[in-house]
Amino acid sequence: MKLTEYLVLLCAGFAAFTACSLTGEDPNGPVVPGPGPGTSDGDLVLKVSPQVIQANGTDEALITVYQDGVAVTEGVQLYDGNNSPIDLPDMKFTTTEAGTYSFWASLGTKNTDVVKVTAIDFPVPDLPEDPEPDNASFSRKVLLTQFTGTGCGFCPGMITTLRNIMSDEACSSKFLLAAAHTYNGNDPAYLNPEYQLDQAMGVSNYPYIVADMYLGFNNYNSPAALEMVIDQAYSYAEAKAGIAVSSSLDGNTLVVRAQVKAAETSEYRIGAWLLEDGIKGDQANNRPNTWTGDFNTHDNCIRIADSKVNNIDFTGYTLGTIAAGQTAEHAFVMTLDEEWVKENCHLILFVTVPDRERNAYVVNNAVACSISGDAPYQYEKAFD
Repeated sequence: MKLTEYLVLLCAGFAAFTACSLTGEDPNGPVVPGPGPGTSDGDLVLKVSPQVIQANGTDEALITVYQDGVAVTEGVQLYDGNNSPIDLPDMKFTTTEAGTYSFWASLGTKNTDVVKVTAIDFPVPDLPEDPEPDNASFSRKVLLTQFTGTGCGFCPGMITTLRNIMSDEACSSKFLLAAAHTYNGNDPAYLNPEYQLDQAMGVSNYPYIVADMYLGFNNYNSPAALEMVIDQAYSYAEAKAGIAVSSSLDGNTLVVRAQVKAAETSEYRIGAWLLEDGIKGDQANNRPNTWTGDFNTHDNCIRIADSKVNNIDFTGYTLGTIAAGQTAEHAFVMTLDEEWVKENCHLILFVTVPDRERNAYVVNNAVACSISGDAPYQYEKAFD
């Protein structure tokens, strides 16, 4: 457990060091706007809302530039993805052509980071109605990430342990499971190397489970021990936010619209992972007389981990600070592979919050959703 946390922090520190030391520029030199965006120093920010629009010529994305948190227009120059100056009436973007469009802005010697707007050929899904608008007591789910692979001979032990605890509703109701097949490259469920979740969570031994991106577990022979880890993660913090989700699939394009509602004021990030069930692959088994059952059908396999900050950080996209009782939105656009069975795919979305003890973001809540449906906010049930 401590090793997992240490490696995550160590890698994060190394990333910060390289980002600062390998720019090849004089840090005290002048910053010149254009021909390309520089790295924002945080006080000039460009935001778009919404991030996904329908390419029908009427749907609009509003572009706003903030300096030190205050919206500004005078002296602001917008640029497109080719770093060419553009003029958008009323700072509103519309289009009739589907695609992804990039924008950034300059003000004086300062530049913003690049932001993107995705235009799709079908309507953007509406968010589900909040069943209890005045409530902020959200139910909580732990995110369990299972690191496994078909070539891992001891992984059936962990699968057996997971099956045991998932048969107990009192325990299974506390978590959502996502399987990262990162052990062997010839695994039919092998996770795209673009998503280095094993490195991000400091995993080097298999089988392994990480709860809420910080709490590690490798005792594949003890369901009781895994239940203790889940309980520890579950009770570590109350749900600081809830997640409402709506998704829509058109061909191979999946649009996921999410809204986060804060129970307490905090910084929040959000991520979305696409999972597939029913993937067939022969599983190695070092103890076939002990670990019995079907291990050749693999469920909850991560196909897309849309939460990448960098190669060693998958804690999600920043939503900024959300005040208690307020909301923020984020949209995801994913392209499904032709070989994936869409009927077997589903989603897990999660929010992360800064943890002072670990100097890192950790998962605070998670929610499951189909790829063509919605999931409203989930609240704690009142007991009479």
